[in-house]
Amino acid sequence: MNAESNIAGIADASKPNAGRMYDYFLGGNHNFEVDRKAAEEVIKVAPFLPKLSKLIRWFLGEAIRRLCDQGYTKFLDFASGLPTADHIHQIAPAGTKVIYSDIDPVTVAYANELIADNPDVRYVHCDAGKPEELLHSDVVQELFGDDRKIAIGLNGIAWFLPEPALEHSLKTLYEWAAPGSKLFISDGDNPNTPEEARQLQEFYNRLGQPVHFKPLERFYEISKPWQVEEPGFKVLEEWVDLPPDVSDGLKSFWGGGGAIYGGFLKKE
Repeated sequence: MNAESNIAGIADASKPNAGRMYDYFLGGNHNFEVDRKAAEEVIKVAPFLPKLSKLIRWFLGEAIRRLCDQGYTKFLDFASGLPTADHIHQIAPAGTKVIYSDIDPVTVAYANELIADNPDVRYVHCDAGKPEELLHSDVVQELFGDDRKIAIGLNGIAWFLPEPALEHSLKTLYEWAAPGSKLFISDGDNPNTPEEARQLQEFYNRLGQPVHFKPLERFYEISKPWQVEEPGFKVLEEWVDLPPDVSDGLKSFWGGGGAIYGGFLKKE
């Protein structure tokens, strides 16, 4: 049986979760057997994914350190995955307020066990494409009060949102946030889809979590009126001072495009 058939069988029969697979790619153990099996089949098709997952997490760490140095003490994070090693509340100084969220209720339940009784952290259910569900909830008032000058994370989720949903999310967050707020985000440039890459897209389609890449220039358009902060969007390795091995591999895999970029947006 080839890798594509293996992936199809696992995805159709057992519904692994992209977020828990991401934890597995990171080397974590907060995942289930179904996620590990699916992840191993995906790695056969796209062996760069574990390194890419680590890059996404490292960019998150770099973003948190920069924002904390700039004085941000409140973070609102979407599609957070499991709050394991090197997540926001573990990097930021003590007393930093963090609200995590995820669309997967199993992830939310498991995450609440992990954060236990930390008074500065909450983890709630929310679709990143519908942030208003969280923005107008009691938990935001409870943890942030009336302060709306915050740092917002959309790291590793943008390519899982259809363009209208991503545009809605960015607009809703902009309208809600106070001037001075910042958003850190990673997104993928629009790739071609050669045969080698099609299997990966098909897997995530069967998982019910399809990917939606777009040209970086298109992201700039739909993110307005958020303003891109200098130095602009860069491949993830540049943020963490590493050679662009993963990005070069992604471009080759996708047939030209497909690198993952990170950057900061701000509301004046």
